[in-house]
Order: sequence, then structure tokens, then C-alpha cells
Amino acid sequence: MKLCVLASGSGGNVTYLESKGTKILLDCGITYKQISQRLNSQELSLDNLDAILVTHEHTDHVKGINVLLKRHNSVCYLTEATHDSLYFKVKENLKEHQLSFITPNESFTIKDIEVLPISISHDAEDAVGFIIYTEGKKVVYITDIGYLPAKDIEVLKNADIYVFESNYDITMLFTSERPYYLKQRIDSIKGHMSNNDSAYNMTKLIGENTKQIILAHPSRECNSKELAIKTYDEVFKDYDLKITDYNLVVASQDVPTKIFEI
Repeated sequence: MKLCVLASGSGGNVTYLESKGTKILLDCGITYKQISQRLNSQELSLDNLDAILVTHEHTDHVKGINVLLKRHNSVCYLTEATHDSLYFKVKENLKEHQLSFITPNESFTIKDIEVLPISISHDAEDAVGFIIYTEGKKVVYITDIGYLPAKDIEVLKNADIYVFESNYDITMLFTSERPYYLKQRIDSIKGHMSNNDSAYNMTKLIGENTKQIILAHPSRECNSKELAIKTYDEVFKDYDLKITDYNLVVASQDVPTKIFEI
């Protein structure tokens, strides 16, 4: 299995995943041209793309869907409430035969991939994260989440790869020039997850199968790669864990990660 985060952040989110027989995108929040260019830079392509899995309706997760579905005979998987909440210029251009509605906590298959969507806490109509099973491996993809309920820990545990939100540094957020209402929204249970909360939750999730942690959706203004890694290192040490055991990296808004193969 191959995985590459093409873009991650408030400017757009896309992750590419390929198994032996299937190609999918997780979210589609940058332009078709950008997606193609970033895939090409990794010697990957959109040829024979099977599906796009959409977490929620915000523009930074759906911006490129229209053009991509016009050029590729792929299927877009999303909840019905997410579809209903799409910006009308996006929704009116989606063809019915290229849509497949999903339900949180009900798994579905795309060729040799099994997908379990789970509800997550975010200020969207019906936001979900995805747990993906293929080739005996497990990938957890969760961005744009305010908090992680204890009831979800068990199903998310011991994945081979985590793509998991680590959006902001709490000090940088509350000393920024952003309006106070926006700071409150970001720091709420329906907003985003801080580096500290992300690291603390990850200590509960990782297991003996975990080989890779990719921190997702980092804020340009209220976070940095160095701060995210430093925070994870400090929290992991508190739990007698080492980040070097889990190949921790921070995804970027502008540059794709390397291809992770497991």
C-alpha cells in the first residue's frame, strides 16, 4: 500500500492512497491542476482513479471535485447531509451516477479496500473520518476534529498509519491577532485540535503495528512544524514513548510528503 499527503491545511487537503488494485483520494480540496502536478512529482497519477472520499463540505476539502469528476470516471463517497450542504456551484455540477452516499459507522468496500466512516466533532453538517483496511493494513485518516471521544478509541487503535490533526499551538493561537470569536471557535470541541491534545490522544491510539504518524492540517499562522514535533516529543516522553519509534512527520500545505509504503 502507498500513501502520500498531497496537501494539508486550511488552504486545501488531499491525500492519495493506493492498494494493489485500487486508487482513492481522501478529500479533494485543491485544484485539479495542483493535484495532478503534485502526483506527477511523486511519479504517481490520477489514471484509473476509483474514488474520492469526502470528510465534510468545507471548501478546503472539496474544491477540486467538480473538475476531477468531469475528467475521470470516479465515484465520490460522502454522507447525504454533506452533499446537501455543499456550495451550490459544487453540488449542481456533480452527476448522480458519480455519487455514493455513506453512513457513519457503516462500512463499505471499494474493490479491495474496506472503509469505515466514523462521525467526528467539527462545525460541519456531518463530518466524518475514515478507517481504511487493505492488504492486512489499517490507515486512520482524521482531520478537522475538535475532540476525540473515548468511545472511538478502541476502533481507532493500533493502525499502521495515522493521518491525524495537529492544527495549532495554544499559545500562538491566543496571542495571535485573530478575532477572539475565531480563537474560541478553533479551540472548541467543534473546532480543531491543538498539538497538545493531538499528542495526548495519539498516546492512546498507537500500538505495535503503528509505523507512521503524519500530523495533518497545521495552521500557517498558529503553528509550526518545529512546535508540533516538540510538543509530541514532550507528551510522548511523559508516557515513556519515543516519537522516533513512529516516524513522526508534519504534512505541508504546499509540498507533498514522500510516499509511505507499508
